[in-house]
Amino acid sequence: MYLDSLPNETLLHVLHSLSTVQDVLSVTLTSKRLHALCSRPAQRLPILFDAADRQIGPLSSAIAVVTHNASQPPHIPRPQPPQSLSLLKQLLSIGAIANEWADLYPSIHWGGPDPEECASRRLLRQEERHRVRRACYRIWLYDLAFHNGSFPRFSRLHPPVIRSRAALLRAWTDGELGELLDMQSVFRTILEKKVCPSNGTIIRRHKDRYGELSNPIISLMHIPAPGGMKHWRHLCNDSIGSVDSWEGWGDDVSHYYVIEDMMKLHPGHLMQLYHFVTGKTDTLAAMVDDGFMMTMSLAGHKAAIEGFVAGLGEWFDNNGETRSETIKYVVSERGGSIGHMDDIVAD
Repeated sequence: MYLDSLPNETLLHVLHSLSTVQDVLSVTLTSKRLHALCSRPAQRLPILFDAADRQIGPLSSAIAVVTHNASQPPHIPRPQPPQSLSLLKQLLSIGAIANEWADLYPSIHWGGPDPEECASRRLLRQEERHRVRRACYRIWLYDLAFHNGSFPRFSRLHPPVIRSRAALLRAWTDGELGELLDMQSVFRTILEKKVCPSNGTIIRRHKDRYGELSNPIISLMHIPAPGGMKHWRHLCNDSIGSVDSWEGWGDDVSHYYVIEDMMKLHPGHLMQLYHFVTGKTDTLAAMVDDGFMMTMSLAGHKAAIEGFVAGLGEWFDNNGETRSETIKYVVSERGGSIGHMDDIVAD
């Protein structure tokens, strides 16, 4: 039996059951009848949005991100916007990033030095990918709402600000808050190992690769300036032979505060930085002086990342993320403890 011989109701059921937007577009190109059926205004958008929900869902969480603005507190549900191709394009843009995090999750979550942990690594099931994407969207929404210039460092402990942050998280169960903590640990690992490695991490990698004394390393130290912006200087070891050049982000103490600052970046920014340091792209939009593209050089990772962060504004510096402490605040309101949340994350 040919597909074209089926009644419209059956064909519509098939179209509504496809897994991705690309699948819908591909199927509609196979025959004029399917193309005409999907081109009807009353059918096209519902079919595409059903496919998008399977591909990048939950759409409700993604829509909350793309429709967020400062005119309304983030914990107050917004009316669902009408379906449109413009909205779908925005959803697919952030959904692609959330799916990238779902792809990375197994290698980060089960990527520790313990052989048993590595042996447990596997691909995520569809429902697990759904939860990873949901956590990404909710972290993204929190960052858009509370990690911005309206919330400088001195405001983080003000009771009205704490209550406004907690109002958003109270809508989610302990299990869903555990998903946020789990994704935060993935983001932190990416920052510590890939984007902003400490001096000690760079030295350990150098020794693992070259041995103790075979190749000296160019060391870079973090020098805090009076104005609060981060500046760096090179401390080069002169030696005969080859020199391995990489840039560390300070000793253990200063590196901790660098990571706390960088954890305010939303999942889209973090994925952009990950692509940059892993070589998937050789440019990074630094957003300084009305925006420009800073091209990566041999030892330019840190300079480009610093330029990117500087473009976010002075509020970003020395102002750590607030998600973790707000989750603890909400859990304590419910009579729970951080140990209880650790058990949830482990499960």
